[in-house]
Amino acid sequence: MNKKIKNIALIGMPGCGKSTVGKTLSQVMNRPLADIDSLIEESAGKNIPRIFAEDGEEEFRRLETRTLRSALRRALGREAAKSGIVIAAGGGVVTRPENLELLRQNSVIVYLKRALKDLEVKGRPLSGSVGIEALAAQRLHLYEEWCDYAVQVENNPQETAMRILQTLEFPVNDIN
Repeated sequence: MNKKIKNIALIGMPGCGKSTVGKTLSQVMNRPLADIDSLIEESAGKNIPRIFAEDGEEEFRRLETRTLRSALRRALGREAAKSGIVIAAGGGVVTRPENLELLRQNSVIVYLKRALKDLEVKGRPLSGSVGIEALAAQRLHLYEEWCDYAVQVENNPQETAMRILQTLEFPVNDIN
């Protein structure tokens, strides 16, 4: 499939920079950003820690899948899908196999790798309650299995975005 119409989906541990890098990548590529966690908060009318506290993780995962599906549908209808979108998936998107099926429909999946010691845990319910090491034990192999490409996160989101474009062999002069 033509690179211009493929979505770029970012996955990785909570706090690795998916939202920040996704925003930068969407600006560089002039593509819309679907930040799944932000979209969930917007539709639920409350932040993620509150969703976890009031409704539980299972309800959050259901909302995550529904929101991902909706964002992908909107992307397909966008101007006859002339170009894809950038998706910043939640860190736990890999915990539900149906999400992989959704992403595989029209997305290249990029795993943003970052050292565990560098992950931001504030405001992340599972990172704080379960712990980063336990989450890593549960998820790192899934990120590796799901991804088409893995990219090391740099301290500068612009550098990481450019590294993604280079890894995907997306010519900079081809950017929308």
